[in-house]
Amino acid sequence: MDQINPLKKYFRKPGIWLILPSGVKYYDKPVEVLNEMGEIPIYPMTAKDELLLKNADGLLNGSALTQLISSCAPCIPDPKNMPAVDVDAILVAIRRSTYGAKMDISATHDCEGAKETEYSIDINSLIAGIKEVKDILPVELESGIKVYVRPITLKNILDLNWVQYEQIRAVQMAEQKKVSDEESMKIMQTGYEAISNASIKIVSSSIDTVQLPDGEIVNDKAMILDWVLDLARQDYSKLEKTIMTANSQGIDKELTLTCNECGQQYKSPLDMNPTTFFA
Repeated sequence: MDQINPLKKYFRKPGIWLILPSGVKYYDKPVEVLNEMGEIPIYPMTAKDELLLKNADGLLNGSALTQLISSCAPCIPDPKNMPAVDVDAILVAIRRSTYGAKMDISATHDCEGAKETEYSIDINSLIAGIKEVKDILPVELESGIKVYVRPITLKNILDLNWVQYEQIRAVQMAEQKKVSDEESMKIMQTGYEAISNASIKIVSSSIDTVQLPDGEIVNDKAMILDWVLDLARQDYSKLEKTIMTANSQGIDKELTLTCNECGQQYKSPLDMNPTTFFA
């Protein structure tokens, strides 16, 4: 018989409860641990979690981020395939649960003579201002086709980041080797095509089903990708805009600050890079 650990009752407790921007929709597996308010528990980071965020390779390939979410939001069944719109909300809640409600940031207004200024922002107000993803209406194309889409996933973002990183490395290596202008142009063109293809795959993978004018339903991913690759620019842009609009909900990543020099309010982006956000 296994011995019961007497320390179990002293294990981490949730530091905050969070309503996800997605409303737990768009998950392939159900998010089970919800209270009567529809919130999920967010736990503070462990020492191991903090060490994960110092692992450059883990941050680059996304394993550090998915392990952090598994540790601090254990009711998320498959972090890599979760809606990306929930990720930033969870990271903000993890920081709140671990370090408290205040976070110090630096920002500089663009007025004459402005200096870098330290601000203390209230994380509770960020969480309170989370915008929920409304039901996404099908995208109707001029051909009569209806396209049913969902927000992009964390995996989509990680895959795109990796492709971009590979292309940046290729350009840097070319500069170090001092290749010819012609070869340099080829490398840049290859990189542009790789990033474009990765972006198209993200749009394609965010399509659940395509309903044809006669009512036939297509949900085969390979068939949908073939169709997306052949879409007219206008139709593709319409799809892309709908998908990206859904992904722009959640945490407001633009802070409203007041300049100490001129007294004017201005907008400054919230840096969500894990290496600095949890520093």
